[in-house]
Amino acid sequence: MLIFEVFGPPHVKEEIDYDLHDDLIYFMNADPEFYRKNYFPVQSRFQNYCDAGKDVNPLAFKKIIVKAYESYKQKFPLPQLEESLDDEQLREICEKLHNQELESFKSAQKKKEEE
Repeated sequence: MLIFEVFGPPHVKEEIDYDLHDDLIYFMNADPEFYRKNYFPVQSRFQNYCDAGKDVNPLAFKKIIVKAYESYKQKFPLPQLEESLDDEQLREICEKLHNQELESFKSAQKKKEEE
């Protein structure tokens, strides 16, 4: 019997068993320190642009997502987490976050109109 048959193959990185994209967005909203200092100003600017009738490119969230990922890794130092997000992951998270913020904005606008 070989040693890796007992302990598993060497240098095998386990897969993350949750949706990192959703968890990162949840972290951005739920972590009080990150939200107040970093994410809330971005949300406010997004809402101001939407109020002015301007379109916002989903990649406008790129910097805040990179910053959130760094903070996330520091708070949750899991060996499964990569050093950084690849371009595809970053684009997907940007689009998901953009869609959520846009839905939230539209919902708030609709609520204001009903009042």
